[in-house]
Amino acid sequence: MPSKAEDREIRKREFSLMIDHRLGTEFPEDKRDALWRVHQEIERRRIRLAARYLFSRIGFTGRAKRAHSLAEFMVDEYAKVLGRREAELFFGLEKGESPALPIDLNR
Repeated sequence: MPSKAEDREIRKREFSLMIDHRLGTEFPEDKRDALWRVHQEIERRRIRLAARYLFSRIGFTGRAKRAHSLAEFMVDEYAKVLGRREAELFFGLEKGESPALPIDLNR
């Protein structure tokens, strides 16, 4: 079993590989570090959301709205570091397309 420090380093390297794949190997180190900090904060919130989801008695719509809220938070936080085009590349979007979860809130 890896230690917490080793696990964190593995996750950071995986995240860096994702950046290499989506934004290129020449993506600046300072922006990589900023994205990693954002990613860590999002992970903390995602874990809390998952816990609330599991223990929630609220129906599907309430859980879906919370998931959308987390997605919007994630995009907003990454957007603080990335420009518009970089964000499109990072999230695999077509030019001008907005990121969204494939959840129908009207269900």
